[in-house]
Amino acid sequence: MKFLSAKEIYRRAGSRKGLPAWTYNSAELTELEMEQVFLRNWMFVAHVSDLPNSGDYQCFAMSNERAVVVRDQDGQVRAFHNVCRHRASRVVADDNGHCGKAFICPFHGWSYNLDGTLKNIPRANAFPEIDKSRFGLKPLDCEVWQGMIFVRFGGDGQSVAEIFSDAAEEIGLYRIQEMQPLEKPYQYNFDLDWKAVLDIDNEGYHVPVGHPELFDLVGGTYTDQPLKSGLFRSFGSFKDRKHKLQRNRDYVAALPAESYLPESHQQLWIYWGLFPGFVLTLFPDQIEIYQIYPTGHQQSVMAGVSYALPDDRPEMKKARELNRDINSDVGNEDIRLIEWAAAGMRSSAFDGALLSDLELGIATFQNRLREILPVVSLEDAPAEGSLRQVNERMLAQGRVAAVK
Repeated sequence: MKFLSAKEIYRRAGSRKGLPAWTYNSAELTELEMEQVFLRNWMFVAHVSDLPNSGDYQCFAMSNERAVVVRDQDGQVRAFHNVCRHRASRVVADDNGHCGKAFICPFHGWSYNLDGTLKNIPRANAFPEIDKSRFGLKPLDCEVWQGMIFVRFGGDGQSVAEIFSDAAEEIGLYRIQEMQPLEKPYQYNFDLDWKAVLDIDNEGYHVPVGHPELFDLVGGTYTDQPLKSGLFRSFGSFKDRKHKLQRNRDYVAALPAESYLPESHQQLWIYWGLFPGFVLTLFPDQIEIYQIYPTGHQQSVMAGVSYALPDDRPEMKKARELNRDINSDVGNEDIRLIEWAAAGMRSSAFDGALLSDLELGIATFQNRLREILPVVSLEDAPAEGSLRQVNERMLAQGRVAAVK
């Protein structure tokens, strides 16, 4: 794996200064971010174990778009716009479930085969002659990688497998495609900008102070590693550490001696991040998948779920329970930090962050955002109603404004 140095990341003059305050508080920018960032990048929807049978489906919504992912009658995972071709109703009523052998729109009963083709129109004689081949559900880009199902509403570019090529060998050790859900999915709803959540999640500088129990577990081994491919990796090791806190001692002691992982990964906690907001965390006993995204102006979500290989050993059960408790406390600590920082970003006293060599994750994320939306590099917000036009002009000129 090829990692970026701080010198490479902070290559532009003044780029140690984070995004300006206005970018965390702009409804126009949030709309543009949904359109140009999230709808044009891969979004995680489900794990293959969430769709075990033909007809099982999972939905995902972003901005004005709705997706439904389904396992068809041949066992293939497919994705479509969850929009009936008749009057635009959703074709499944629930967020997830089982639709049998066909989607049946709850509005007028138009039905679609699991491959998306139009199956039946009730009272078809009331319509002019219809070419059914032209009225199937509209497909979406869909990719299954390591058992994880992703969709993309628009845009083009690399596949998920290509993006994760540098990480494939390590992630492959965990046999994610064989895992099952460990707990019910969770979702945090924030009344704040999505970038404020990512700013906390993307760096380990705050671990010693913000997460005392996690720091006791991994100590100074916690390291952030931005990759040249655009991925972001962090890891912490608890090998041969003397833990002060009893829960950490109990967790390490509970981990079974026999593991499907090589020795090199049996005592590591690893974080993999994919722009704009997908995170895969790897533990010796389980994994967690979550993603962060906007749902509106000053509205954002962190949604996730844990998976694990089937293992009935009592010691593994105990290790997983302790992991859950430790990470639950880490999550609550992060929520508090996120809310404090986001509140400060609304203050007249906030004029942007100053980033250190220990905050390379934030810097690489913000550099990527500047490439897609160069308008965010402007120190002051464009005049109201002009943000989209200013951004288009900057893209056409091929420039990112210098950060002062």
